[in-house]
Amino acid sequence: MPIIIRAHHLLCFLGFRGAGYSKEFVENFERVYKSVYLENLPIKIVSFPDEICRCCPNLNTTECRFEQKVKEYDEKVIELLKFYGLSDLEDVLPSEAYSALKKALPQQLESICRTCEWFSLGFCRESFYRKDLWENG
Repeated sequence: MPIIIRAHHLLCFLGFRGAGYSKEFVENFERVYKSVYLENLPIKIVSFPDEICRCCPNLNTTECRFEQKVKEYDEKVIELLKFYGLSDLEDVLPSEAYSALKKALPQQLESICRTCEWFSLGFCRESFYRKDLWENG
């Protein structure tokens, strides 16, 4: 059974440094991060709340308080994945998704994340330019 992952969270994994909204959120993010990003377990890429969102304070029952904004992030990531050759989003290895994302220009990835509150920390931006450091792909 694949792990359900919002498309834009694939980019969040790249900049993850153990910071987050709360201790519970960080622990949950780290658990999912290890399963997906480090262990390369199969995922289903979606544009609705996932395992990470489960512990986010912005989750209102079934959707994010910023659903419109994050859905746009998801759609842009899905568009890149498909453009760079990933057609199956239902049961895919993260390494396959990252292989596709590695083909994107850093500026393409930045343009997706630019309005995210976490982007200003610089971790994501740094990872977009240092694709040689990506664990997967």
